[in-house]
Amino acid sequence: MSKIEKLIREELEATESNPDAPLASGVKRSRPNRVRSTVYSIRFNVEEVAAIQELAAAASLPASTLVRSWIVERIKSEQGETGDVETELQAIQFHLSHLQHQIAKNSQ
Repeated sequence: MSKIEKLIREELEATESNPDAPLASGVKRSRPNRVRSTVYSIRFNVEEVAAIQELAAAASLPASTLVRSWIVERIKSEQGETGDVETELQAIQFHLSHLQHQIAKNSQ
């Protein structure tokens, strides 16, 4: 574990252990997804949920974030907002994260 990862983990643990603590002076509170106002309910079967959760874990993301990113990527693609190179690089990045997770899982 790198030094920065250790610091992040320590800060996370301290924050989680005292969620009602006041924010330090100079800290700006941010809720970037607060503007999202519509929730869609999507039904998946058990196998699909398991696959989504495994892929999300491999990417170190919450499952909802992963699924939302897929939808947003598709919208951008359909609207021509992403070039083929950008789409391919995103797919490669995700695939590498998945491979890294599988390697770590198999080495345990």
